[in-house]
Amino acid sequence: MDTLDIPLLERIDEIDARWLEAALGGRVAGFTTRPIGAGNVSDTVLVTVDWAERPDGAPAAVVAKFRPSVPEVHAHGVGSGAYHREIGAYRAITERAACRIPHLHHVDGDETNINLVIEDLTGAEAGNQVAGCDIPHAEAVLRQFARLHATFFPVDLATAPAWPIRMTEVAGYWSEKARAGAVEVRKRFADRLSATDLDLVDGMAEVVHAWHLLPQERLTLTHGDPRVDNILFESVGGRLGAVLIDWQVTGLRNPMYDVGYFLSGSVGIDDRRAHEQAPLEHYVREFEAVAPGYALADAIEDYRTQVLSGLVITTAATAILPDVEPVNTLLLALLERNCAAAADWDSVAVTRERSA
Repeated sequence: MDTLDIPLLERIDEIDARWLEAALGGRVAGFTTRPIGAGNVSDTVLVTVDWAERPDGAPAAVVAKFRPSVPEVHAHGVGSGAYHREIGAYRAITERAACRIPHLHHVDGDETNINLVIEDLTGAEAGNQVAGCDIPHAEAVLRQFARLHATFFPVDLATAPAWPIRMTEVAGYWSEKARAGAVEVRKRFADRLSATDLDLVDGMAEVVHAWHLLPQERLTLTHGDPRVDNILFESVGGRLGAVLIDWQVTGLRNPMYDVGYFLSGSVGIDDRRAHEQAPLEHYVREFEAVAPGYALADAIEDYRTQVLSGLVITTAATAILPDVEPVNTLLLALLERNCAAAADWDSVAVTRERSA
């Protein structure tokens, strides 16, 4: 059925059997819903369907993701453009089978609303951000990022769709948040981060605006928030696979934005230092299998500055998130890893040099 024939709902509790039939086909005798996820940025439920007439291949359950019912959270979704970016990402990625995301059953909405119905993956292994992941899990993730980036590579800004983020357009917002976050990091973690890390955070804050404006010869569609807790892991034919979820900050960026963000925040420091070259080489091989044209030497040159992506966003998040221990445990795990990667690649100095 055409999306135009399926009503756009405002709330999860508006879902009924007729709407499910329109979105999924067949005849629905009944259904149950169960909230899933933290509910921080959306209202999400698992919908278990009791089929009266079940079409071939129709799922026993789906996940429905709607705009958040909390007014303040909804206002942020509208102001940040999260809804139409996630809608655009699911449509574009599904159309081109660019990478492994949850199977799309239905999506509709606009800048103020979203109705997303996707594959039930509640049985998959969810990533744990504080614990991080090992190299095999990292390579499974980078395999999907390489497919995504290569499929849309290269992007011409003149003809690209309007919905993805442009780095230059968000430079002011994220630079302000990162600078405020650097002040908060010193206040909140003065006794828990090393002096070297604190100084590095300050150095990042000094170059963050210039970093957003660095000339980019290589642009593609990127996830934008590739933490391991935005990944689900599955076994496919005995092989570890990754499923990429949560596409609210999809943007047009250098490919190494996602790669640097992920490796610097989701892989332990010792593991990354010992094995960093291998996943980078793995990524380039996977990229080349889809779209030749991104050499390892170019990827590493891009990585030297783009690895700051994780530190920028973690520091900005410190200005936004509450000063409570569960949040601080997460932020510290990220900051320590982010700072180590930025220091290893001398990213602040390289950014100063390239932006001069």
